[in-house]
Amino acid sequence: MNNKFSEARYDERQTAVRGRAFKWAYGTLLTALVICSVTDGIWNWCVPFTCCAIAIAASLYPFLWICVFGEAYWWADVSRTGQYVTMALLGLMNLGLALADAARGNFIVDGELQMGGANLALGSAFIYLFVIAMVQRRRLSRDGEDE
Repeated sequence: MNNKFSEARYDERQTAVRGRAFKWAYGTLLTALVICSVTDGIWNWCVPFTCCAIAIAASLYPFLWICVFGEAYWWADVSRTGQYVTMALLGLMNLGLALADAARGNFIVDGELQMGGANLALGSAFIYLFVIAMVQRRRLSRDGEDE
């Protein structure tokens, strides 16, 4: 079955790059969750949701790096400009929510990182994607390979 969201939008090289990226992301996710679990057993430094969001954000860093610099991060038939804007807006929105929590004094309550920490971690991951995508776009345009 070939539907709109199938792997067919990626060529074989991109699929291999994405496979390597998924492997690194999975290993990073497991490591981050083990660290969260062990440290939470020693002291309650954050709420569980925030710990999971931080682990997810941590796993996105190697995934995004490998995909972006392996040129396996955008579908060929989709506007990249719209995707760049979406990533920047999601990052800024999440960072704004984290700053709002900090301004209200809800970022850390009773020594525990609250939901604002999740927004900070995820917002940072979206901004990271935007920045490395712009670096890659600049690199490709210098090499004459961009769109």
